[in-house]
Amino acid sequence: MHLKRRTALVAGFLAAPVIARAQSRSVTLVVPFAPGGTTDIGARLIAPRLAAHLGQNVVVENRAGAGSATGAEHARRQAPDGQTVLIAAAATLAVNPALFPDTPYDPIRDFAPIALLGVTGFVLVVPAASGITDLAGLIAKLRAEPGKHNYASAGVGSMPHLAGEWFRHALGLQTEHVAYRGGGPAMQAMLSGEVTFMLESVPTVAGAIADGRLRALARASLRPVGPFAALPAIADQAVPGFDAETWILAATPAGIPPATLTRLNAAFNAALAEAELAQRLAEIGTIAVADSTPASTAQFVAQELDRWKNVISQTGVKIERR
Repeated sequence: MHLKRRTALVAGFLAAPVIARAQSRSVTLVVPFAPGGTTDIGARLIAPRLAAHLGQNVVVENRAGAGSATGAEHARRQAPDGQTVLIAAAATLAVNPALFPDTPYDPIRDFAPIALLGVTGFVLVVPAASGITDLAGLIAKLRAEPGKHNYASAGVGSMPHLAGEWFRHALGLQTEHVAYRGGGPAMQAMLSGEVTFMLESVPTVAGAIADGRLRALARASLRPVGPFAALPAIADQAVPGFDAETWILAATPAGIPPATLTRLNAAFNAALAEAELAQRLAEIGTIAVADSTPASTAQFVAQELDRWKNVISQTGVKIERR
């Protein structure tokens, strides 16, 4: 008995440094976009609070390219040990895999979702100078003048592009899509009167709505979140089931030990439950989610992927990577 007890104690002492070394390593949050966007800002707000709850250093690494596929593919190839976390957006795990057959990863097979971190709503806007005051008025104008109007997006294959195609196709509207290099240029086109309407994320258009340059006609997302939660939804007025929103979500390479996955989920939820962090995320238009589980997050990803596959199939959108 004495020998067995001593052996157990020695084994415990030998194991302790291994645990300490594992927790002293930095956790890397891979953001598959350039610095400065909503996903990047969200990750940088979350990182220090996540570090506090994990007891580890947390760093943010930007790996932009191919509409977020470059960063996701990099994260997929890392060891599933909890040290690499992909901070994905809707484009990363839902839109790109649904739109591009050559996406180099499978969002279901290759990643283990950790937690849904936040949701950012979309709104449908028009220039305030257009004289259009509600969604019914916009639809009436587009139908009365087929082929004379267009809508802006942040780029081909972007969420605003797909949302615009969904809206146009569902209502049988003859409108043209004009792609710009990002949400900012698209908004400038709106303000100058180059385009008639746009479906865009709240953070991109909130300032122009607040100062009266743009008018928000409807909430594009079913979920009533953010400063325009009181707006009527497109789904309730014109297109049943219409739901355009983006989100940030934490995932890790598949194969992670369940205990490590649970630990990461608990740390993210604890960080997002902090009132100060939730407020700072709200300031960039993202509503914190602090109660997701790995299972509920995996279900969410699967539902989002199916939803955008259906939208792409129904609208006939086809895009080739260049």
